[in-house]
Amino acid sequence: MLVPLCGKTPDLIWLAEQGCEVVGVELSPLAADAFFEEQRLPFDRDVLGGLPCYRAKGRPLTICIGDYFDWRGPVCNALYDRGALVAMPADRRPAYVRQTDSLLARDALKLVITLEYDQQAVSGPPYSVPAAELRSFWPDLEAVSTHNDIDNSPPKFRDAGLTELAETAWLTRDWIRAEDRN
Repeated sequence: MLVPLCGKTPDLIWLAEQGCEVVGVELSPLAADAFFEEQRLPFDRDVLGGLPCYRAKGRPLTICIGDYFDWRGPVCNALYDRGALVAMPADRRPAYVRQTDSLLARDALKLVITLEYDQQAVSGPPYSVPAAELRSFWPDLEAVSTHNDIDNSPPKFRDAGLTELAETAWLTRDWIRAEDRN
């Protein structure tokens, strides 16, 4: 499972515990160091996709360090994007999607989390990604849940007077159908 711009999210541990082979890509070596330190995970250093990486010992978890746009890692069968797309300004999102698609199998499952809010009231990051724009990138995604997450947003959103910040989880249609069969 590809996790772009993974930072030091504990989601990586959870995904690995679910049986996923997790490959995160993170620009900051400080974030990767902090992740392995905070999780108390021993690791080996290696190279994957042209970037240095840390491979957890005893867990299917790797974090590659460097520019996501330079990474040429292995093809992944799933995507977990919790904060990468929303970290990109609108003019960078098409390049991000092209790079991501180049790293995914054609039938890869995707879980993407987006935010929608009044971009005129406050600027990102995180940036607002309208549903229509997301669907223009990945038409195979369907919204599976949306909620107002203003209480968990950075203070700048509330300070700007926003009372609505919609967080939406999007899943690949095939993933939804597979879940419905189970």
